[in-house]
Amino acid sequence: MSVHEYLIYALNHQVSIQQQLHNTIVPLAYPTAVMLDSAATQLINAQKAQVSSQSPFPGGGMFSRLSRKGRVRTLSALENLEIDLYLLPSPFQNNAGLVKYVTDALNRLSMFGYYSEWPAYGSTRLNQPEHRRLEFFPLSWNQIGYPGVSHGYRDFRGFLLKIAETRVKNEES
Repeated sequence: MSVHEYLIYALNHQVSIQQQLHNTIVPLAYPTAVMLDSAATQLINAQKAQVSSQSPFPGGGMFSRLSRKGRVRTLSALENLEIDLYLLPSPFQNNAGLVKYVTDALNRLSMFGYYSEWPAYGSTRLNQPEHRRLEFFPLSWNQIGYPGVSHGYRDFRGFLLKIAETRVKNEES
């Protein structure tokens, strides 16, 4: 379903951080991967997680070498700030708010990527939004019974209810 591509795209194009007086979109996919690896290493060193004998992700970092339980434990440790923030990469180093925000976003973005139209964009999914085209009906839409794209909504044409006008009689007249 290429949800991992959605996570990478969203972290690089949709997450903004406060810099001085304005928000700036900062590519966070690579620093987030390094943060996950760093947190996994800390848990392994503290004997709170173990490296799996066979990694389902060859060539991946330390986070990808953990079992599913170990990866969930790592995310939980990050979300609960149970790791040394000083050992994390920039911009996460000593930035508890950003660590919690991005860790939470990983869960949310995974759901968005799975249940959205992202997989159906096919070869156009990495294009800018205005240049994406649905190439097929997403599997997740079938699973949840979503009927598909609406090709427009009726314009506002006034209120359907008639409001009866009532006048208060002036008692002096």
